Amino acid sequence: MALSREEIAARYGTALFSYAQDMNSLDAVHADLQELAQAVSANPQILSVFSDPIFNSDEKRASLAVIEKDFNAVVQNFLNFLLEYDRFADLLDIIDRFNDLYDQKNKITSGTAITAVKLDDAQLAALSKSYAQKYGLKDVRLENKVDESILGGVVLRIGDRLIDGSVKNKLKKIRVQLINKD
Repeated sequence: MALSREEIAARYGTALFSYAQDMNSLDAVHADLQELAQAVSANPQILSVFSDPIFNSDEKRASLAVIEKDFNAVVQNFLNFLLEYDRFADLLDIIDRFNDLYDQKNKITSGTAITAVKLDDAQLAALSKSYAQKYGLKDVRLENKVDESILGGVVLRIGDRLIDGSVKNKLKKIRVQLINKD
């Protein structure tokens, strides 16, 4: 039975994370994987070279040697492993899984701050720092989305938490209280 992309990403990403931890090179591997993910996202045809049966094994190994030469030994070994087992098409999913585990270990999370007007970088950083301190996190990476219908305030959506501090929500609560008093 063939594995799904999610299963492959979970198994390989977890294995890479554990291996990097065992080799005491978690931060270096993370940095190399970020660089690799950016390169692959900018040039998706890189993955097709390593997955295409038109290219023989020697050509693929030679191409990989050029790409991986500046990477940590753990990343080099892993990339060669992916090539050997023909899993290069799953590389970005595997990196995503590794990043999830890395973020969990380092108490880093991501989320969205929905506001009526666009926040500048300083406001977004202050909001991120405040949330991180309140919930014992090292860092919170926030993306700002504008939704004028909330009227004002902030709606934070981080992981499975939703904190609605919007004016629209406060007005709705006041309305419910006024209706229930009668």
